Amino acid sequence: MIEILVIASLLIIFLAYLTLKKPNNDNTSSNVYSAEYYRGLNYLLNNEDDKALKIFTDLIDVDSSTIETHLALGGVYRRRGEFDKAILIHQNLLSRPKLDKSIKNQSLYELSKDFFSAGLYDKSERILLNLKENQSYQESCIEYLLLIYELSKDWDSAISFSKNLKQERVRNTNINVLTSQYYCEKSVVYQNDNQLNKSITVLRKAIDVNNNCTRAFFMLFKLNTESNPALALDNLRALVKINSTFLLILAKDILKLSVTHQNKDIDMKIYSLILEESKPNQFSPDLYEFMFNINAYDSPKEYVSKVSENMFTNIYDNLYNKKNNDQPSNSDLLRIIKENYMLYSCNNCGYTAKSHVWQCPSCNRWETIEINTINERVNINE
Repeated sequence: MIEILVIASLLIIFLAYLTLKKPNNDNTSSNVYSAEYYRGLNYLLNNEDDKALKIFTDLIDVDSSTIETHLALGGVYRRRGEFDKAILIHQNLLSRPKLDKSIKNQSLYELSKDFFSAGLYDKSERILLNLKENQSYQESCIEYLLLIYELSKDWDSAISFSKNLKQERVRNTNINVLTSQYYCEKSVVYQNDNQLNKSITVLRKAIDVNNNCTRAFFMLFKLNTESNPALALDNLRALVKINSTFLLILAKDILKLSVTHQNKDIDMKIYSLILEESKPNQFSPDLYEFMFNINAYDSPKEYVSKVSENMFTNIYDNLYNKKNNDQPSNSDLLRIIKENYMLYSCNNCGYTAKSHVWQCPSCNRWETIEINTINERVNINE
């Protein structure tokens, strides 16, 4: 429907162009234009927009009165996924010897978007790097350039480019947050290559750039879980001081830390950290079970009291204490709650997932994924 409206708009522009154009003595040419126009209109009315689009493209001459039409037509082709046609239209415009500078810049910008949409990132990057000096296109060019580096996983270029930017925000995200994420991505590459020392060094750089970089502390905690439990706990404490919801996100990893080392001192530090940092509505089934075990296999009253604002706290506590009373339904309910307890959603576009990610795969925004517990999704009538 949108494409038909755009084509209809192009028709109106084309009609205005024919009306204002100086009369041509060649009646044959005029008749050809008229016949082709009505043929294209007939295609459009019969919802054969592919054929209509081709005819109207052929009819429009490139001159100063139809440049905007060409730009609009190129945009239609790009949105339709016909990138080769969009590229040809914009390159055709740029081949004109006396093109107005503003139109040239606009055509270059559209061409860079054609290349970007077609996955030709190197060609798009070259245009954008030159065009970003133009104030009118600077912000958009910077956004596209960073997105190119992200999609191509060129983290060195992303870091270098973002560190040299003078503006504080890109895509509504603080530039230091972006840079720290790029360092973390580079750390992941080092981890995959088993270069753990380099990975840790890069994570420290992420914290230097952004001392509230939750991802860096998150990764350092997991990296040290087996080899250095004391340092792992220090990083976990730093992390939950910034954002206590990571107690829920990392609950299974916290249990892994306890199981790996089988150390009462470590367990008590974890126990104390959970009690200190949990917020009134931040109940976790996994942490509850850990606290239950530490509490001599009895209800962890301190923890239950601390997170009592979550409606599932007492439900889980009651079910867990009765799970061995020969009632299979209790165990089934506990399993259902645990399996469905957490989802994650993007606060920018609404994308949902079952696991935590740092960049939304739908809108490409960083650190917009938030935890969404069953407590927030289910209403229970009291």
